[in-house]
Amino acid sequence: MEHNGITYDEDLNGVPIKSFELILTEILSEWKEEAPDLDILPGSDAHIRASAVAGQLYAAYVSGAVGVNQYMPDTATGQYLRALAKEEGIIEKLATRAKGLQLEFRRDPNLTRTDVEVTVPARSTRVITHNGVVFESTEDAVLPPNALVAVVPYQAVEPGKQGNIQAGEVIGFYGPPPAGINYVTNLDATADGSDDEDDESIRARYFEATEQEDWHGSPAWLEAEAKKIPGVTSATAIKDARGEGTTDLLITSGDGIPSQAKLDEVHAYLTDPTREPINMDLRVIAPEGVVIPIQVKAPGLTQAQAESAYKAYLASVGGGGTVYPSRISAALIFAGALFAEVYEPTEAIELTAVQMPLPGVVTLV
Repeated sequence: MEHNGITYDEDLNGVPIKSFELILTEILSEWKEEAPDLDILPGSDAHIRASAVAGQLYAAYVSGAVGVNQYMPDTATGQYLRALAKEEGIIEKLATRAKGLQLEFRRDPNLTRTDVEVTVPARSTRVITHNGVVFESTEDAVLPPNALVAVVPYQAVEPGKQGNIQAGEVIGFYGPPPAGINYVTNLDATADGSDDEDDESIRARYFEATEQEDWHGSPAWLEAEAKKIPGVTSATAIKDARGEGTTDLLITSGDGIPSQAKLDEVHAYLTDPTREPINMDLRVIAPEGVVIPIQVKAPGLTQAQAESAYKAYLASVGGGGTVYPSRISAALIFAGALFAEVYEPTEAIELTAVQMPLPGVVTLV
């Protein structure tokens, strides 16, 4: 390709540049014209010197091409994209930790004394799921004399979507159990765990903020504002959901069903009396969870691997999608199964816009 009389032979993200070989050839050709007796063959002093210069010039071309892309919001990445987004008030959302309300510590009267009080201090004991996700209690668990059970709130030790688990996934202690305690499990699902925001999510929020007109209080404004809150991964405004002048805002957290605390947080943020009022009857709602158990034959996968692959597939479906048995099979094969036959569900399951698929029991046959 040629531009303004200059020949280019490479393309870096849409920006024409010269290749190392072209730069080297041009340098050696010019030197040969100036000094016809000059040895420019590979290994010669001239070739070595020209190669060093060509390498530096090629690096400059690459740096320039990268710089061009980093100034454009549709191609910028990493810190450059975040700097552009910050100019529009878009701040990267960091990962959040999944939380639950019912971590159960239990003692067995056949294995330990029950006539003494036992206290498990908050964060002193860690517990683990069968997939290796670690949690900790966030309040002291106190078992008075003769009490067998204490239930306390808990959270994932590490932030991220991997902390969003279903009831019963905690299977034991991560290390020695507390003195006087024999068993542990979670009685509820956790929620609100999310990963660090990626480039494409930030880019989408940037364009939402720069392309909307008649912005404040509009459905698009509600969606964009809600997605500023850490943990919120999607928001859909449903205008006149309960009659004229009403709006329901459907949100997900960590690509899953948010907690009531997250719903309340989003509602409080959007209706903050210190901000300009939005003049509508606003309700922030969560998707309806639809539990979908599966029965499959997937040789080559362990129970944990099959559950992890199935959970990942459902996360990709999201709210309002369709769960296909053939795609469940593909997800299991991609995870390492030699083949996968899905016996249940027997047909595609279509979800409404306010429904979200949740993994049920995975039965390997």
